[in-house]
Amino acid sequence: MKKSLCIVYLAAVMAICLFFSVGAIFLRPDEAAIAAEGRELTPMPSLKTEDGRFNRDFTAGLEPVFAERFALRSQLVTANSILKAGLFGTGTEQVIVGREGYLFFGETLDDYMGTNPMTDDEISAAADALAAMAAYADGQGAQFLFAAAPNKNTVYGEYMPARYLPAEEESDLDRLYAALDAREVAYVDLRPFFDTDGLYHKRDTHWNGEGARLAYDAMMDALGLAHDDFASAPKATVTDFPGDLDALLTPTLERFDEDIVCTLPEFRYTSNYATAMDLIISTACDTAPDRAAMIFRDSFGSALIPYFAAAFSDVRFERANPYRLDQLERKPADVVIVEIAERNLRDLIGADERVKK
Repeated sequence: MKKSLCIVYLAAVMAICLFFSVGAIFLRPDEAAIAAEGRELTPMPSLKTEDGRFNRDFTAGLEPVFAERFALRSQLVTANSILKAGLFGTGTEQVIVGREGYLFFGETLDDYMGTNPMTDDEISAAADALAAMAAYADGQGAQFLFAAAPNKNTVYGEYMPARYLPAEEESDLDRLYAALDAREVAYVDLRPFFDTDGLYHKRDTHWNGEGARLAYDAMMDALGLAHDDFASAPKATVTDFPGDLDALLTPTLERFDEDIVCTLPEFRYTSNYATAMDLIISTACDTAPDRAAMIFRDSFGSALIPYFAAAFSDVRFERANPYRLDQLERKPADVVIVEIAERNLRDLIGADERVKK
């Protein structure tokens, strides 16, 4: 009897392994899920090395290939995430399941808990880069402003799981601002503007439309520019925003978060616009004051585009790093803004490479 059960068990295990292995060969990878998870597939290893010999690492190279391509991978990731969130209130390495429906990006945990802080040299190097960019912009007749988009758990830490304790030490952001004060570089601390709920997406990394409006208004105030804050503009709440954290947590489930859409003055795209994540986006607005802006931004800047596009006659948005401030020599601007997510402050180091002489 025991022998029969062992045979049945081994046969079942072999059948399961065979199913997933064959699936890795014959099933096409879920490209939509791969894109949503922000990953790239590992290429199939070669049987031979460049000198024609047998590749001894071929078998080891197959492991990540199989792990990324096994049959029903996305469905199993989704099922596992649902079980873990439902039974234990936990997420994955990439996604933290918080309270009251909040999700948080795993990469922000170091900032939240104060682990792996930037060194003093790193803070100094980041501040020096911003100072160099500010000096270059000034030399080209442009006003400079730095703005860091706070991590969601920086402003909504009360929704983080209790097992994660917030840092008691001074944050990297506070240390960077102190270094910028010493170098007299203009910046705006956006954290105080997010003192109420509902300004970040619950199931996405970023601020929503209303949070972006507040960030835009704070930046314009810091620049000292007359502007419409669009507080009285018509707004609508829609449930059509696909959260990036949901895509990471449950890649095969189509879920949508609420967003706040503001009716703004008409502007037009003067670049070959495809999505808000294009590397370069340029806009023009005939009803805006006659002023130009160059804005270097990351994914948080996507929601800022309509507001700045409606407030300037000419805007160029870029996601390039190092930042291409040297473009000011051929396309002058009145304002230069550098916006970056709090979790990516280290990316400022060396970001001034294009303005170094």
